[in-house]
Amino acid sequence: MADVIFTPLSFRQLTVKNRIFRSNLAGRFDNYDGSGNQARINWEVKFARGGVGAIISSFVAVTIRGRILPNYATIDRDERIPFWRELGKRVHEHDCKFILQLSHGGRQRDVGGIEFAKGLSSTSRPDPIHGFECERMTKEDIARAVAEFAAGARR
Repeated sequence: MADVIFTPLSFRQLTVKNRIFRSNLAGRFDNYDGSGNQARINWEVKFARGGVGAIISSFVAVTIRGRILPNYATIDRDERIPFWRELGKRVHEHDCKFILQLSHGGRQRDVGGIEFAKGLSSTSRPDPIHGFECERMTKEDIARAVAEFAAGARR
């Protein structure tokens, strides 16, 4: 009998060739403006080539304001689609799935504002780890965040 870790795993319409999933520990490969680059593709392909069944991306912000760190690729606009398609294509060449982890850091960020506005949150209290100021979300902010996640998923 084969070891269960090497057997396929199905989730509704997604079947992964084995049960080895790689979760990204960091994603600071990309360009400061949120665009992806070849270094990320090369990194992910190494794991796909090594036999991983699925790769879960680092945080992929749906808006630049929701980025946790600089140099993480985003999915905040349509111009980002070709990069993510190419990365997916290259990983799929090794029968590996790529799962894009859509995110919005809210008030929990590892960098202060730089050129960004305050982090968005359910409270106006500072982030408890770094003390960065944040802004309490309005109903309009919440609706915008929902729409940004929907747009990121569509892309």
